[in-house]
Amino acid sequence: MAEGFETLADVDRAIVTIKQIVERTKKLPPVLVAAYSEALEPASSEIVRRFFEELASQCPNALAHFIEVDKQKTKTADKRTKLDTIA
Repeated sequence: MAEGFETLADVDRAIVTIKQIVERTKKLPPVLVAAYSEALEPASSEIVRRFFEELASQCPNALAHFIEVDKQKTKTADKRTKLDTIA
C-alpha cells in the first residue's frame, strides 16, 4: 500500500491482515508496520481514526507497534528541527 489508505475498506483489509499475522506468528514484521504507518501519513483524519479504533478493538496487541513507530518519527522530526536551527 504505497500510495496510502484512501477508503475505509482499505483500512478494514489492513486490519484483517494485521490480525491474521499476529494470530499466526505472535508478532508483526517491522517492514509491514513501517509500510502501514507510511500509508497513514496522507490519510484523512477519518481514515486514521478508523485504523486505530479497529486495531485497538480487533488486535490490541499490535497497537503498541504503531505507537512506537509514531514516537520514533517524532524524535526524528525533533532532531531535524534542532539541526535546522543550527544551520
